Formats: sequence, C-alpha cells, structure tokens
Amino acid sequence: MLRAVLPLALLTSLVAAQAPQAPPSAWTERVAPYKVMGNIHYVGTLDLSSFLITSPEGHVLIDGGLEGNADAILANIKTLGFDVKDIRVLLTTQAHYDHVAAFARLKKESGARLLVSAADAPLVEGGGKGDYLFGPEFYFPPAKVDATVRDGEVVKVGPIALTAHLTPGHTRGDTTWTMDVADSSGKTRHVVFLGSTSVNPGTILVNNPKYPGIEADYKRAFEVEKGLTCEVFLAAHGSQFGGPAKAAAAAAGKGDAAFIDPEGCRAAIERSENAFLAELAKQKGSAAK
Repeated sequence: MLRAVLPLALLTSLVAAQAPQAPPSAWTERVAPYKVMGNIHYVGTLDLSSFLITSPEGHVLIDGGLEGNADAILANIKTLGFDVKDIRVLLTTQAHYDHVAAFARLKKESGARLLVSAADAPLVEGGGKGDYLFGPEFYFPPAKVDATVRDGEVVKVGPIALTAHLTPGHTRGDTTWTMDVADSSGKTRHVVFLGSTSVNPGTILVNNPKYPGIEADYKRAFEVEKGLTCEVFLAAHGSQFGGPAKAAAAAAGKGDAAFIDPEGCRAAIERSENAFLAELAKQKGSAAK
C-alpha cells in the first residue's frame, strides 16, 4: 500500500550519515507500479523513482535507483506487461549512486543503450569516482555509456521524444527531461522530469576547488527549470513530486488528472531555490568573517 514518506530534505540529509548499504527504507521499499499518464509509468520503489516510457517501437527508462533496486524495477516492468528487452534507451537525471547504481544490471538485462550528459558520463563509467562531494562509500557498479547527450538534444525512440535540458549543480551533468503526452481526455500535457537542484550536506558553494563554477551552475539550473512549461512534474524522488499521494488519488477515481500539478511544480522549484540561496548566503557570510 502506498503511504506518505519522509520529506525530501530529510531524506537528502541522511545521505551524509548513511552509507549505501543502509539507505532509508523508503528507497528500497517495493510498491506496485502505476501509470502516470499516457505512456508514462512509475516502476521504481517507494521513494526512488524509475520511469518507463513505452511505445510499440521500444521503451525508455529514466533513472535506475540503488544497485539492489534492479530486481524491483524488473519485476514492476513485468507486472505492467512489458518486456525489459524492449527497452532501447536508458537515461538519467543525475549520476549519484541512488539513481544510477542499478544501470549496470539493467543495461545487461535489457541490452539498451545508456545515454548520459557529457559531464556526468565519467561518473557513471567510473562508478562514482571523481564526484566533487561523495567518496568511496558512495561508489557503485560502473556502466558503459554508449553516447553523451547535449543541452537541447532530443532523444527519440519511435514516437517517444525526450528533450534534454542541462541543469548542473547537484551533479556537473544533472539533466532535466521534458516530453509531451496526451492525457485521458486526449489533451496534450507538458511533462517535466525535474533534475535535482537540492544541496547535499557538505556541499561547498563558495570557493569550491573541486567545482569552481558550482554557484553559477546552480543558478542557471533554476532559471532553466523555471522557464519550462510544467503541467505534469515528476522527479528522481517520489517524495519530491508527491508520487505516492498522487498515485493513491488516481486509483481512488481521480485518474491521471491527479498528476496535473503546475502549481506544485513551481512550488517545488521555488522551495529548492530558496534552500540553495539560504545555504549560499550562510556560506558567504562565513567566508567573509
């Protein structure tokens, strides 16, 4: 049964205190897959999102979760009646262990091509080595990247068309994806898979020797996301877009209208930006002393 989960900010704070072997339970708890809208399906765990976008000519999977989540994702895909071997492309929003560690297994099972932004590709292929914040305790099984994606590039699989919008900061190659989908009434809806813009504990935003342009990148990311038309917003954590509650509302009779939430999209971006600006001001104040 779907239920409420910890706020994203609290979950994020746990990253600094817990190694991948002991993640928050919501990251691994299995839930039944569900249809979001049109050909978009949720196949992740309670709080780590994985989205399957389907077509008669092949499918796309966005984000893979923890290494151990591969079994749950594969089972959810099968439950929905789809074949993992019909996945043609794997995409990610960010190259952190809690979103890409399962890709090595998923790539092997599906035979799909893995496409990653140029700035995040080395992390995926290096199993997390070279991350500007996370160390060895957050390494994951490396996966070969078949091609890199550029800002504005459209990834197509049959009728599926996903546009990449680089939103760096959280990772150097953090990526927001957009697509259009028809809702149950036939109306076209603009869908945004938000790249993460949260600031993980320990992130240096001022004079960061490992990432000199981090402040500018974060600010650019917020401007990009605020400039997108967002009617249906999805994200790498279910708690970020209210996935469990929306899925419950949809099952209770609201249907895919439960996921139409432009106000929620704007609010999520605003909350994240305000948190970033507060942390930036705090660090600049400390640096000035």
